[in-house]
This record gives sequence, C-alpha cells and structure tokens, in this order.
Amino acid sequence: MNLRLIAFSTLPVAVSLACAAGNPSGGSGGSGSDLADGTDIATDAPPGSGGTFVGGSGGNNSSDLGSDLGSDLTASTGGSSCGAQLPVTYRDFKAYPAHQDFEISAKNILDQNGDVYKGWNDAGCGMVLDTLDASRKPILYTGAPDQNDGLNVKFGLGRQQRVVSGPGCWVDGPYDSSLDCLVQTCKRWEFDSIPTSEITSETSFADWYHTNANSMEIITTLPLANGVYDSTAFFPIDNQGFGNEGRAHNYHFTTESHVQFEYQPGQVFTFRGDDDLWIFVNNALELDLGGLHQALKGTINFDTLGLTAGQKYNMDIFHAERQTDASNFRIETNITCFEEVVVK
Repeated sequence: MNLRLIAFSTLPVAVSLACAAGNPSGGSGGSGSDLADGTDIATDAPPGSGGTFVGGSGGNNSSDLGSDLGSDLTASTGGSSCGAQLPVTYRDFKAYPAHQDFEISAKNILDQNGDVYKGWNDAGCGMVLDTLDASRKPILYTGAPDQNDGLNVKFGLGRQQRVVSGPGCWVDGPYDSSLDCLVQTCKRWEFDSIPTSEITSETSFADWYHTNANSMEIITTLPLANGVYDSTAFFPIDNQGFGNEGRAHNYHFTTESHVQFEYQPGQVFTFRGDDDLWIFVNNALELDLGGLHQALKGTINFDTLGLTAGQKYNMDIFHAERQTDASNFRIETNITCFEEVVVK
C-alpha cells in the first residue's frame, strides 16, 4: 500500500454532484443550478470548466480551473508543502446500449406518470453491501428486496426504499430545487411502481470501478483549496476516453478515490448531490446515496463512528455520473490532511 500526503486548510466538508433525473411527480429532474445551497465560500464554475478553485485567505477567492483537471494545480495551504488535491481515478463508459447502466433513459421506459424514467429519490438505498471487498471495491447487493407483502420490486433498485425530507425535495406540487433535500433513513419498500432496474446485473456493476474493455481509465487529481471544490458543471473528462458521444459533455463516468486521514474530534463530511455516491470509513458504509436521484444531502459525523483520536483510518469514495443532462460536484471538509492510498 503506497501513501502520499495531501493537505487541506480547515473548513467543514461537503461533496455535491448532480445529474438530472426524473421523479415520481413527473418533474424535469434538475439543472446545473439545483445545487446552490447559499454558501459564500465558492462560486459556480462556467459550464464545462471542471470546477471552481476556491482561494485561501488574503487573495482572490476563486479562479477558473479550466477544463483540464489533469493539469498540475496546487493551492496555498498555509505554508504546507502538500498539494491541495484529491487523487481520483475516472473511468469513462459508453452510454446505453453499449453499457446497460449508463443513460438508462435511452431505454425509453415510461414511469407511472407517462414520463421517461430517469430516476427517483426512493431508489438506491442499500444498492451496495455495508463493507468493501478485499480489493477495496463496493459489492452490489444481489439479495431480495426488503419489501411489503405482495410487492415485486425490481432488481438493482436497492435493498430498501429511501426516505428524504426538506423544502427542496421533489413533490407533486411546487418545490424549490435550490433548497436542501435531506437523506433521512431507509425503510421497507412500500411500492413497486419503478418500471426498470437502475443497475442491470452484478456483472455490469463490476465494470464501474474496474478498468476493462468496457471502460477507459483516466488518473488525475481533483484540486481543492481550503478543503473546498465546487462545480455546477462537473465534466472533468470532456472529450477524453470514449469522447462525448455526440453530446455537449461526457456524462457517463465513474469516480474513485482512496485516502487515509487522522481522526480528530469534530470532523464532519457532508455530501449534497447526485448520481450515485458511496463513502466508506474504516471499511464501513457511512454515507449511502446510491441510485439516480435529485441532489440529496447527507452528513458523516466522525464523532459517532467509534474512532480513536490520533489514529489513522481509511476513507474510500465512489461516485458515478450516469444520466444526462446536468452534473454538479461539491466537496468541503475540515479534515486537514489526507494521505493517498494506491489501490490496485
């Protein structure tokens, strides 16, 4: 196991990703502005820019990163010699029908409202097991859904039904997508009207975080400053890999990052966004935002995990961008130093 030191200045952490998806009330699913959360520590990136670099104190608060996240960008970290960046591996995929799990709207399957299915907030809870495999990769849940009697929930929608709340959540009437929709818990499935699987099979899911003939791998870094990265147009591999496939951006890829950190009381990690996002801490699933859904918000409070102050722990982050037509990504953390863990 190889380690590389990566340091950040102190701020609370949040990761946000977004990709338009459908909803039970037939809403349009979102846009690049859906992740606005009122924060004053970052500004939106122009479409295709790959993100906003949030400067440290005493200088310009932001500078455009440009479209190439592979460039060597380093921020001031209060005198630290470490680079302010998160190590990432992107894997590019071709959209359906080349790969069954990416751009499922291309199947043209209608939901109960007569809209092409792009995802619902309810789906995705327990899509993966609570621990990683021996190679530090997520394992797809392939057992029976936890469902009420008489239901027939389809494979690949998650073991349970997700519960969300907040003024920004999709509802049958008006809602404000600029406000938060919070992940609350999971419960037994109470309906089975989602018309199609969101993950086709154990084999198709195995592609996501393994490089093979179905993907193209791009290893790079995600620049941060003061622990923050923010983009409302998160398209880091535009015109790379298999290319944009005739679209304005490359919407079909996964993101993987493996790091270590030293636990200190008060550390938190908050994610707000979509599509799929799973975060494992000390080989335990601590944030589960799997599935195709609107921008959802959840928080890891490390003080509740039974960790020992001063000891180092692994954090494994897995993300997938699978559905047009928006992509947002936000990270913010008060963990001040990460060490890269190279996973083969």
